[in-house]
Amino acid sequence: MKFLSMAEILQPCVNQNWAIGAYDTCNLEITQAIVDASAMDQAPAIIMIYPHHNPQVEWGTLLKIIEAEVERANIPAALVLDHAKTLEQVEYALDLGFSGVMIDASLSPLEENIAITRKAVELAHAKGASVEAELGHVGVGLEVSEDEQTAHLTRVDEAERFVKETGVDALAISIGTLHGLYRGTPHLDFERIAQLRAACPIPLVLHGGSANPDPDLRRAIELGIDKINIWTDIRVPFLQTVKDKLDGPINKIEVHEAFGAARAVATEIIRQKNQLLGAVGKASQYK
Repeated sequence: MKFLSMAEILQPCVNQNWAIGAYDTCNLEITQAIVDASAMDQAPAIIMIYPHHNPQVEWGTLLKIIEAEVERANIPAALVLDHAKTLEQVEYALDLGFSGVMIDASLSPLEENIAITRKAVELAHAKGASVEAELGHVGVGLEVSEDEQTAHLTRVDEAERFVKETGVDALAISIGTLHGLYRGTPHLDFERIAQLRAACPIPLVLHGGSANPDPDLRRAIELGIDKINIWTDIRVPFLQTVKDKLDGPINKIEVHEAFGAARAVATEIIRQKNQLLGAVGKASQYK
């Protein structure tokens, strides 16, 4: 089967008041949850593998699982490497058949970020794949102070230059969200989203999509966010369900029951996200 490139799957939602959920997976059950939810909702899916979760040697195996599940469900889907830190990781993923890569040089100086991203774009476009990059920096919720977070927000002038000089297909922006769990409630900079939307003619991506109030995500989409990355909102209830199922005599616990229950919980959460993002029923736009 052929995955859609990230550019292809994002194009229909740009400036259309809906977004696509991009969900990380690291195993069979979460992959099935993403695919099942997308099939039931007739929603496009962006499925991501994160190098921190799965060592490089496992990417090919996980790709085959994703490929088989997507083909079974017959849904429009892109397969993206999330937060690649090196061009070597980018090349490896592209050679395996990933249809998109996210190169993360966001902590590098601007000139270096531009150079690294431009090279990733050259590699990906030669394979018919797409590239997302990050400008500004989205940190980890429990590790970042409010002052640090504010210091790394995306600058509009730099974003405009970055997009022009790299040829990148999608841009992850820092507008107040963080990865993982938060110390408090996130505060999104809606004015900055609108300014970045006006300055950048490509899809805009929100990382750290978990734990945000639903109205805030809807407002972000209305202002121009096209792709929302979600992991923690799936990971935490998935693990809690497995943990709850393990609360009993070990001889009474079945692996398939524990992980099957967690898969069902994850499926329902992803369906709720698809609804919130406005992606339900949009698979028909890819026929």
